[in-house]
Amino acid sequence: MKRLILVVVAFVLSAVLVDASAQQVVKKRIGVYKEAGKHIVAEANTTLAVDLVVECEKLVVGPYARYAQKLLGSRASLIDRTDYRIVDASVALVEDNNYFAEEPSATTISQLSHDGDATTFSTLLPDRLTSGEKQPEEAAREAAEQIFALRRARIELITGELGDTFGAGLEVAISEINRLEQQYLELFYGKRSVTTTTERVLVAVEVGKTSYTVSRFNPQEGVLASDNLSGDIVMLTILPSEMSYPASEEKGSVTYCYANNAKVVVSYKQTPLVSRMLPIYEFGRTVYFK
Repeated sequence: MKRLILVVVAFVLSAVLVDASAQQVVKKRIGVYKEAGKHIVAEANTTLAVDLVVECEKLVVGPYARYAQKLLGSRASLIDRTDYRIVDASVALVEDNNYFAEEPSATTISQLSHDGDATTFSTLLPDRLTSGEKQPEEAAREAAEQIFALRRARIELITGELGDTFGAGLEVAISEINRLEQQYLELFYGKRSVTTTTERVLVAVEVGKTSYTVSRFNPQEGVLASDNLSGDIVMLTILPSEMSYPASEEKGSVTYCYANNAKVVVSYKQTPLVSRMLPIYEFGRTVYFK
């Protein structure tokens, strides 16, 4: 019984501590005052930094794309495509060190194509026994034959049908086969690359205003200006909480602004991207002390 009472007491205390943490008040002295021999003019304003992490995937159609179904058994895209998507988001205060917004992540590029850049395709070696340029379908057929030949060679190496010819170089041989196969496959299925960027938008909070259009977003164009109607809205919503503040003195000479612990939600097309509790001065209270 004594053990049970101790458990209950511990649970109640932990709940009180969590509630106290949630009610922790951030304050800032405001107005004109003198500190360390200097005159200070201070205001309590909140600026939010919203970071949207966006991936841009680009596909450049291969020169033999229209023959993929016929020669390789699966369809390939026949049009170049650029797709944007929001993969992550964060929101933080700009000015408060306890909630400071870190610097945006650097742009990263993932070149998913095997060789060269995203627009340059390798070409078949010319047939030395014939002259003249090959017709596209003929060249595509030769590329497909090379793909199947490479796959057969890889299977023979893996299953040991070629014996121990390569020895320790087996892994290198298979790697080279994979590289060549990918090079030929890109002639049919195209080249892909993914670029990841972080777009930062600053939002200045206004007294009484709970909803802000951070930006707009379009899957074909990415992050757009907030007034660009070709994209859907990325919305920031502030949900103030019920809080207790110190009593204010009627003739106090020292002024503090106490922030409200508000829930800040960033959403796209009504789907939340990120939610965070942050101290917002514009929804807090000004308190005067003697």
